[in-house]
Amino acid sequence: MDRGRIFNHTPLITPINERPSIGGEIFLSKQTYGAHRWNSFFNYPEYGLCYTFLNLGSPDYAGTAHCLFPYMNFHLLNNNSPVNIHLRIGAGLAYVEKVYDAELNPLNLAFSTHFNVMLNAQLRGVCKLSNEWMLFAGAGINHLSNGAYQMPNLGLNVIGLFAGISHSFGKENRLITPVNKINTKNKNWDCSAYLLGGVKEINPIGGHKYVAGDFNLELTKRHLQYTRFGISLDVTYDGSEYDCIVFQSLPAVDRLKTMRVGVSGGYILLFGDFSLDLFLGTYLHEVNALYGKIYQRTSLRYSLSDRVKLSVSFRNHKGKADFIGIGLGYRFTR
Repeated sequence: MDRGRIFNHTPLITPINERPSIGGEIFLSKQTYGAHRWNSFFNYPEYGLCYTFLNLGSPDYAGTAHCLFPYMNFHLLNNNSPVNIHLRIGAGLAYVEKVYDAELNPLNLAFSTHFNVMLNAQLRGVCKLSNEWMLFAGAGINHLSNGAYQMPNLGLNVIGLFAGISHSFGKENRLITPVNKINTKNKNWDCSAYLLGGVKEINPIGGHKYVAGDFNLELTKRHLQYTRFGISLDVTYDGSEYDCIVFQSLPAVDRLKTMRVGVSGGYILLFGDFSLDLFLGTYLHEVNALYGKIYQRTSLRYSLSDRVKLSVSFRNHKGKADFIGIGLGYRFTR
């Protein structure tokens, strides 16, 4: 059971922030036990699938949301202890019942599409009652938006407290500690390039869609066996930049100068063929003050081969989505 509030990240969502949000979730998870070496490095996390129901606290304007997403649940303390702390992170899709309509629902500036991206993070305290039953309680945040695919797209951030009970079933596997903990795929140095593209809209509402894309040249170094540090040169093409500047009544600039160039640093977590890349950067050249100098880039990547990776990247400024990019990366080093 979950009870929370909508965080007013902008005064424009105040009209639909009428009452507390309530909801619940059903999840199915699998405990890792050491079949892969990264299991023991991350203290044998769980992975699973979760369905979340949210009453968004505004029956006339926003209605309800139905969310489905995969997640990773990390154990922060010793697994043999009856009391533990878990950190769960996940991302998936959400179906929002009511969306913006200029005539029928003009106050809902949070959602313009029924299908949205859903990001979830939870910190929970866990108490084992037995080998099968477990009580838990904690706090979490759910972010829902369409990644600027269509305007309006202010999105909602639901912050809440929750409590629940879970039941374990199936065969219990003994936790395996690998004899050889060396990750041979995690090279000392690595240089890779990524090219991604996406689609976005900007205000005013009802405008046409623009193509946006990222080129990232990354140099990374091994930190621990399943983690890396990195620095990246980021070049962003955004077809909406020129019009965005004009709509703000700013002096027009050459379209070539609307290219954003930035430098970012980040940390990478490796889960076998998957990786989670977290980068924070600053623009060296940005003529549109609307975005500011600081940006965040979060990527989920999957190795298709030793050289080629599939990448899905989420770029945002001050917590507001810029665009979602999908593309490929190529690794230059052996």
